[in-house]
Parts: sequence; C-alpha cells; structure tokens
Amino acid sequence: MANQKVKKIASTPLWKLAIRFMISFGFILAIVFTAAELFKNGNLNAISESFEDDTWIPFVATRVAIIIGYGFVMAFLTKSKAKNII
Repeated sequence: MANQKVKKIASTPLWKLAIRFMISFGFILAIVFTAAELFKNGNLNAISESFEDDTWIPFVATRVAIIIGYGFVMAFLTKSKAKNII
C-alpha cells in the first residue's frame, strides 16, 4: 500500500506536486497573516485601507513569490525522496 503511494508520487509531474504544495501553503499563510492582522490592530479595517492606497501589491507579490518557491522546493524534495525509496 505505502509502496504504491511512493510510486504514484515518483511518477507525478513536478508541477502537479508543486501546485498541491502551493495551495496548501498559501491557504495556511493566508490564515496566519489574517490572524496576525486581527491581533495586531484589533480589527480587519487595515486590510480594506491597504486596498484603497495600493500598498497591497508589494505585499501580495512577495507572498506569491514565497508560495511559488516553497511549492517547487517541496515538490522537488518529495519527488527526490520518493525516487530514492523505490
């Protein structure tokens, strides 16, 4: 059973694995940053203010770059480990 899962991971294209990691990491990151903003300001009004003055663009661009990098690194490491096990 476990060997079939390892073979499936080893045969999955890198980009598909990366997308899975990106989605899960992005979701967790969004929750963490929203919670941090809530605790920092006591409310979420700062988020709507950042949309008005376009300060959200660099913030989002940085997070997207981090999410993409994380996704591909984790996909590469997972695929490498799966190939070494086989």
